Amino acid sequence: MTHATSLPLPDDIAGDLAEVEQIITVRMHARPIVAQTAHAAMRGADKMRLRAALVMLAARLGRYDTRRVVHAAAAAELIHSATAVHDSLINEAARRRGKPVGDQHWNGDVALMAGDYLLALAAAEMALAPDARIIGMYSRVVMTFCEGKLAPVTVLDPLDQALAQHEFVAESRTAALLEAAARVGVVCGSGDDASGDLLGQFGRALGMALHIAVEVRDYEIEGDDAGRDLRAGRITLPLIYAAHAEGGAGLATVIDQHPLDERHAAEVIALVRRGGVPPARTSAQHYVRQAIEMLTALPPGATRDALAALADQVAAM
Repeated sequence: MTHATSLPLPDDIAGDLAEVEQIITVRMHARPIVAQTAHAAMRGADKMRLRAALVMLAARLGRYDTRRVVHAAAAAELIHSATAVHDSLINEAARRRGKPVGDQHWNGDVALMAGDYLLALAAAEMALAPDARIIGMYSRVVMTFCEGKLAPVTVLDPLDQALAQHEFVAESRTAALLEAAARVGVVCGSGDDASGDLLGQFGRALGMALHIAVEVRDYEIEGDDAGRDLRAGRITLPLIYAAHAEGGAGLATVIDQHPLDERHAAEVIALVRRGGVPPARTSAQHYVRQAIEMLTALPPGATRDALAALADQVAAM
């Protein structure tokens, strides 16, 4: 299970990230059925190892020690993998189309167990981390993710309510783990609370930008893969903005169809691309700028530059 990262990282961090990759590979392939099931459920998931890189870069601001950081970094990625598997398990789009998620040779019960197994692996890595606070930080992320899955966006109107629901979803499903990864890295580097708060805010803003960028990309890609969120009945930020753009007044009525036929889906996708994608992308860029502004409080150097480059990478998605 190799993942060639395209993240812009200093050479020493890239080397340590390879060690994290090796840890994850060994843990996963100790149980091949778990690895196979997880891979099937995670097709198309973010595999940049962004969360592990964030742990390491945050730790680098303090007293960096590879042995103190690799297990905490691996835990962040295993939590991400576990939540991706559980996310796939409850994918409404697959159920509506009557098709299985991922590989046809396993069912939801197997996927559930695979996700739980990944969480257990993450817990084992947390136990090897250098500070007991790390377990609490990551545990809260898992709880927050579950809260987010239980409270999806349910309305397009009024706009302020839709945006508030979306912000909660983005925070709980994506930003919370990136915020925790940054805070955990500071702990691994024996940093102080002020540094943890600063890097946590950076991680949160980066996570919000990432969540929105993924939602935008869902409508920007060409072909049959476009609009998967729409067909799954998920209300994302581009759809919210499109409903309030010119020509979007009747959007709520259209998307309430079950299932949404291809003609109406194509019409909605075109409308979202025109009226929803531009403001959603602007929102993602706002969070990227917010993240980069946080870094001005850090001393200049390779670590700050690498953190800024991570933000730029998310902005370019």
